[in-house]
Amino acid sequence: MAAGYPGSTNRYARLSRVSYTFDWLYPTYLDLVGEWIDTIEKASEEGSDARIKYEATLAGLNDFHKNTLGQLSGAKRVGLVPRRAEREAQLSAWLDKNDKSELKQALAELDAVSEQQMQMNKQNFWYNNLNRAQLLSSAQTLYRNAIESEKPDAERESGFQERDQIRLKEGMERIERRFDPVVDQAVWQEMISMYLEQPEENRVASFDEAVDINGSTDSQTLQKTLKAFYDNTSLTDTETRLSWLTASREDFEKSDDPFIKLAVALFDTEMSIEDQSKTLSGKATALRPKYMKAIIEWQKSMGSLAYPDANSTLRVTYGNVMGGSPKDGLIYEPFTRLEGITEKDTGEAPFNSPKKQLSLINESQYGPYKLDDINSVPVNFLTDLDSTGGNSGSATLNSKAELIGLLFDGTFESVNSDWDFDPKATRTIHVDTRYMLWVMEYVDGANNLIEEMTVVR
Repeated sequence: MAAGYPGSTNRYARLSRVSYTFDWLYPTYLDLVGEWIDTIEKASEEGSDARIKYEATLAGLNDFHKNTLGQLSGAKRVGLVPRRAEREAQLSAWLDKNDKSELKQALAELDAVSEQQMQMNKQNFWYNNLNRAQLLSSAQTLYRNAIESEKPDAERESGFQERDQIRLKEGMERIERRFDPVVDQAVWQEMISMYLEQPEENRVASFDEAVDINGSTDSQTLQKTLKAFYDNTSLTDTETRLSWLTASREDFEKSDDPFIKLAVALFDTEMSIEDQSKTLSGKATALRPKYMKAIIEWQKSMGSLAYPDANSTLRVTYGNVMGGSPKDGLIYEPFTRLEGITEKDTGEAPFNSPKKQLSLINESQYGPYKLDDINSVPVNFLTDLDSTGGNSGSATLNSKAELIGLLFDGTFESVNSDWDFDPKATRTIHVDTRYMLWVMEYVDGANNLIEEMTVVR
């Protein structure tokens, strides 16, 4: 069993949303993120201070890129779109046969609202990514905070209440550690260039006018325009950013800082998009229970129960330790061994194991943590547990509720299980407590920790 607080899954998403996600959104994100990664790497020489500041960003972007590729590959492998189409056809036929006209009408309304949401997302996608520039994003956050601060605390938007001020301050301080003006400008220019390639109806007049650009703006002109923003702003200074946290709305609207002026110019557009999004989201939220009622009744008629999506609340999932073969020629064993650490060791991060650890492995110093079936200490093990993003760190328990490991990842072939659970391909990875104890006792000499615990042998 694993107990934790994962994010969410989308196994009951309607066909229209599945098609939108896998036919348009994910491929579009791959293009955007690929360009984003290339831009950062070109603007920051490897080993430079700028590259060091962006290493965490690059790691996150590369992880996202890999995960998205896995999602697309998994969807294609299981035929996600046609399978979802078949399920909806069966549900619709059952609703007709059983005279569930009210539920069928609710589904039609939900699909209509979803279509509006997806069209709105497509139209604003490239504009919404323009705030990938940290200084523009910071200016917008600071201005919104000033406006929300005029309201009674209980009426402020979440994220801008009194309880959020410390988090906002920390966010403004943290920028300095992950920001370089040259890289930030390069990222912004790339995002604007991709935005300018979009159809006229997907462009935002308030942004084009404020930045003085149009579809014919060439690269050199755009670079010169954006350089003026960075040359004339004071938001690169941490203390200046912090001082804006207590400024009034009037202070912002009188400012000559180019990023502050842009944030002010875009505010009405931002609020219009936010209000439309909230309205559509509210309609969808009101209709979704009727959709789930249809699913539950349909599955109950077939003698089965509707399996709930993860929804960021406590979730306990259970199953068995087992390997797997997600495709021909690829076989996962249930356990990995200490010897796998020496095989992966390169002497360079992240595969640079301590010399003491490598020596202990080479000498087969297993102690009481050896698993006879694999003739070594188990490091990780696989299960068929159903997990998703946010499950990392979840306690893994046996049938006696004894801690036997920690869940930390899923195999590459499992990432698509958020949309369609495939028991053949889905495998979750856990670190084994025997390996934890072996490291504490033999590598780190942390016997005081072991003595504090009740270890079941």
